[in-house]
Amino acid sequence: MSARCAALVTSALLAGAAPGILPSAGLAHGGRSHQSEDSAPHRAADEPALSSFTSRATARDAATALAAVAAPAQDVGSWGPVTAWPVVGVHVALLPNGKVLAHDSVGDKAAESYAVHDHTRATVWDPVTGTQTPVDVHTGFNVFCSGLAHLTNGSLFLAGGNKDYALNGIVQTHTFNPATNTWSLGPNMAVGRWYPSVTPLRNGEMLITEGGPDTPEIRTNTGTLRALSAAALNLPLYPWLDVAPDGRTFYSGPDQTMRSLDTAGSGAWQAYGQRDTLNRSYGSRALYDVGKILVSGGAASAADARVIDINGATPTTSATAPMAYRRRQHNLTVLADGTVLATGGNSSGASLVDLANGVYPAEQWNPATGQWKTLAPMQVTRQYHSTALLLPDGRVLSAGGGICGTCDTVGYLAKNAEVFTPPYLYKKDGSGALATRPSIASAPTAVGYGAGFDVSTPEAAAIRKLALVRLGAVTHSVNMEQRYVPLTFTAGTGTLRATSPVNANVAPPGMYMLFAIDANGVPSQARMVTLRQAPTVGLTSPAAGASYTAPATVSLVATAKDADGTVRKVEFFRGTTKLAEDLTAPYTYTWSAVPAGSYSLTARATDDLGATTTSAARGITVRANTPPATSITSPLNGAVFPRKADITIAARATDADGTVRKVEFFRANGATKLGEDLTAPYSYRWYSALSGTHQLRVRATDNGGAVTTSAAVGITVRY
Repeated sequence: MSARCAALVTSALLAGAAPGILPSAGLAHGGRSHQSEDSAPHRAADEPALSSFTSRATARDAATALAAVAAPAQDVGSWGPVTAWPVVGVHVALLPNGKVLAHDSVGDKAAESYAVHDHTRATVWDPVTGTQTPVDVHTGFNVFCSGLAHLTNGSLFLAGGNKDYALNGIVQTHTFNPATNTWSLGPNMAVGRWYPSVTPLRNGEMLITEGGPDTPEIRTNTGTLRALSAAALNLPLYPWLDVAPDGRTFYSGPDQTMRSLDTAGSGAWQAYGQRDTLNRSYGSRALYDVGKILVSGGAASAADARVIDINGATPTTSATAPMAYRRRQHNLTVLADGTVLATGGNSSGASLVDLANGVYPAEQWNPATGQWKTLAPMQVTRQYHSTALLLPDGRVLSAGGGICGTCDTVGYLAKNAEVFTPPYLYKKDGSGALATRPSIASAPTAVGYGAGFDVSTPEAAAIRKLALVRLGAVTHSVNMEQRYVPLTFTAGTGTLRATSPVNANVAPPGMYMLFAIDANGVPSQARMVTLRQAPTVGLTSPAAGASYTAPATVSLVATAKDADGTVRKVEFFRGTTKLAEDLTAPYTYTWSAVPAGSYSLTARATDDLGATTTSAARGITVRANTPPATSITSPLNGAVFPRKADITIAARATDADGTVRKVEFFRANGATKLGEDLTAPYSYRWYSALSGTHQLRVRATDNGGAVTTSAAVGITVRY
């Protein structure tokens, strides 16, 4: 600690600290509130000076750290200028358009300093132009200390927030639409939450845990909420949860006990052994490979780091090299090449902030070696309420810090941001120039699971790694959804033929950055790719192998669902020929006048993002119609009747491949119809028959419309 920094911190404490309120060396959130440790008097007139004070108080320590890591940018990377922001980056999330949404609270002071919490300051920052677009939350609520993660369509879902000066949680959920930069309210949770986590699940639903209430809730794909009533469990604030390769949600901290949650039905927890001996409060984690999680720091500013492998039936933990610096309140960020960057934090074990012991150098962990490398130091201390986020160009945003009682007491406010350029973006020739990057000329905007897809790149032969990185959403040292998913691929001429993740356990549906990394380790600019679970569809009618008689009427019925979106339409096919489509459930089509033949019928469902699934085929047979057989059984041929006799004409009619629909009775050799009978036994009573000689016939019609006329029977009626 420099003498100047010590003097400034002491001055701040003497000038503004409430009696007995000092940075605590204990854990920040043993209970449900940090009001007792964060409360401090603060005047509105002090706000503009706070950020400046933080810079002055830490300038010498930052300069010392810079001198200690004097190496070329190709080895340690570099930090860009510190840029003032309109908000403190307490919560940041990458948007599908490559911009960053950031929000904090109602003002620069501790939340408990404000009586009214009816809005939230928010901005959208463009990394390309540096512009800021105000997008304040005016729903009547403060989403400070909420949980946040992306829905499958790229919108941001937030749960909970800050209700009042007593730091109670809110029941409201919110959604931010990046296409329109607008906020909307979602369904209310059962109980208010403050410091909850939001975890995207394998089926596109969102898991909401802790933040006060012990019972998890699920945001379904229809936008409603349901409680996991059998899964109530007291977890720490902002718990660490990620979908595991077995489909369950794995809990890795911050406390020591590892667990998994089955979110089906009413929910069920399973406990495993301890990850390690540390309660990693305000440590950080990163899912850097399929089923592999790096955890580091936290507790009393630990340097310790561990790797958790959750690919098997039981998680295993192994030690990896410790960080060079003890850290608490730091952030772990998965980089474009699958390495992990550690930024910020304090080294003294201070609960929230210690200006005299900020950690400035970044560190990069290499999964292949398990070793950390010290990188260039940042210029601003990033501690409590600071964030870090991977950008589509492979750089890392580091923002925020402040807005708490202790922060006000010691004069900590980092209403600014800086961007780190990792070593992989520099040439290795010592020139300090940026490397030539591979490029992705084109890639699909959406792909299904286990599917092949093409990535067009002029540097196809030089690409050594292709990977998906989920868009990040960060607050309080917790990135709620980052994960790195390497892809298998083969290189062709100007094209990489890649295979998407095998299922949603490996990579939950939603939006990812697609990076191509060349032989020099240089990543491309990312392309945004949405992983979608294709809809499910099946024919429920006709039955497989059903047989009909031509001309047939066949009723086609299908069921279709989409776990992470909505079904847009269901189409019905005869082989490759489309018969019809239905846009709403129940999905049906009546196929009429079907001629004889064998047919293969399928249904194809299309979801709201264009993903399709074709049902299993069902074969049916439509037989040519065999005409019915019919004959007159009475009277006999040659029969003679008296004048004006009443004559009963009886007939027999059968149909070998269907049913007889009617039998008609005729005289005059079929020219004059006498009557008809619809049911067996078939007969007609001809009253007061005309005198003369008559040729009687009957005509049978079956259910397929086939007709047979009987042989003639001659009779005589006397004059």
